[in-house]
Amino acid sequence: MGKGINFRILFTIFVASGHLFANAQKVNLNQDGSAWLKFGGNLQIWGRYTEFNSGTMLRNNSVAGAPDLVIRRLRIQALGMVTPKVFMHIQLGQNNVDFKNGSPNIAPLALFDCLSEYHFSDNLHIGGGLTGWGAGVNRYSAQSSSSQLTLDAPIYQQYNPSGIYGNRGISAYAKGTVKSINYVVAVTNPYVYTNSITASTNANPKGNNLQYLSRVEYQFWEKESIAEPFTKATYLGKKDVFNVALGYMHQKDAMARLNGTDTSLSNMEILGADVFMEKKLNENGRAITIYTAYTNMNFGTNYLRTIATPNPATQGAGNGFFGIGTGSVLYAQIGYLFDKSDKNDHRIQPYISVEMGDFEALKTPMNMYDAGVNFYLQDKLGPKFTLGYQNRPVYTSNASGLMEQTERKGMYTLQFQVNI
Repeated sequence: MGKGINFRILFTIFVASGHLFANAQKVNLNQDGSAWLKFGGNLQIWGRYTEFNSGTMLRNNSVAGAPDLVIRRLRIQALGMVTPKVFMHIQLGQNNVDFKNGSPNIAPLALFDCLSEYHFSDNLHIGGGLTGWGAGVNRYSAQSSSSQLTLDAPIYQQYNPSGIYGNRGISAYAKGTVKSINYVVAVTNPYVYTNSITASTNANPKGNNLQYLSRVEYQFWEKESIAEPFTKATYLGKKDVFNVALGYMHQKDAMARLNGTDTSLSNMEILGADVFMEKKLNENGRAITIYTAYTNMNFGTNYLRTIATPNPATQGAGNGFFGIGTGSVLYAQIGYLFDKSDKNDHRIQPYISVEMGDFEALKTPMNMYDAGVNFYLQDKLGPKFTLGYQNRPVYTSNASGLMEQTERKGMYTLQFQVNI
C-alpha cells in the first residue's frame, strides 16, 4: 500500500460517512447545536498547455511546450465543536497528482491538518497540531482553496524555506477576536532539512530553532470567521469586508551557506502587510474584490527559490519562475463579479493579478502576470470552471553572477472545481 492512506480506503470511508449522515454536511451533537461536526471536500482538476523554459525535457525529449492533466488539489475534511468549548479539524488530501506519479496507488492521501483547540472565549482560543496557523504573515499564507479568486493561490506567500510541507507546520498557537481585531500568535517546530550546506544560501540542515509568528488584522466592515486559518479570497458578493493586516515571522539561524571554509548563518525575517476588500455593488449580486500585499523577506545573502505549481516537465525548469527570495514582493489581484442572471444561478467573475518581486539575486525585477475568468454553475463557490493565463519571466545567469531576464513564457489552464 505504501506510505500514507490509500485512495480506495478513504473513498470507502467517505461514502460510508455520507450514507450514515444522509447527505447532511453538518451534524449536531447536542440539542442546542453548540456541539457539531461538519464534513466537506474539494477537488480541482487542471487541463493546461505550458510553454517550457529553455532546457526543459519531457520523457527524455527536448520540447518547447506540452499539454498535461493534473489533479491540482484534493481535500476531504471533518471539523467541528466536539464539545461547546473544544474544536477539532482533520483534513486529508493530496496535491499535484499527474503522470509523473506513476500510478494513483503510489500517490496516497496525506494528513494535511490535524489540530484541536480549547475556546476560553471569543477572545482566546489556544490550540496545536498540524496546522496553517503558523504558516506565514500574509492573508494567503493559508488560503481557502475552494474560494480562490485567481486560478491558484499566490504561492510566494508560502515561503517556508524547506519547501517540504508548504504552508502547514507542527505549531502551538493562540488566536481570537477582540472587538474588531483578529489576532494570532504561533510557535512552530520546523521540519528537518536534508539539504547540504553549499556556497548558495539555503535552509540550515543543522538548525533547531523555533519559528515565531504574530499577525493582527483590523476589520472595518463585517467580521470574518477565524474558526480556520484558511482565509477566503471571495465571498461572491455575499459579504462586505474591508481588512488591514500586519504580520511578522522570525527564526534564528534558519539559513546557512559556505563562506570559504566557514559556515555563515542567517536569521529568517518576514514582514508582511495586506489589505483585503470585497464590496457588494447592488442588490443583484454585483461585487468587486481587491487584494494587495507587501512582503519583505530576508533569508540571507542572495537566497532565491523557484515556484513551479506543479512542474509538468520530467527534467528542467518547466514552468518555473523565481518567486521567493531575499528582497520584497508587491502583489495585487482584482476581480469583478457580474450580476446574477434572471434565467439561472450562473455567475461570471473575471480577474487579473500581478506579482512584482525585487530580489537581491536578480539584476532586474521579476514581474509575473495572471488573468482569467471564473464561471460558477450556481451562486456558490463550486462547481465552477476557471480559464486562466499566466505570463512569467525566464532568467539566465549573466557574467557577474546575477540572474537576468532573457524571455517570457506562458501557461494556459482550464480548471474544473467541485466542492461540498
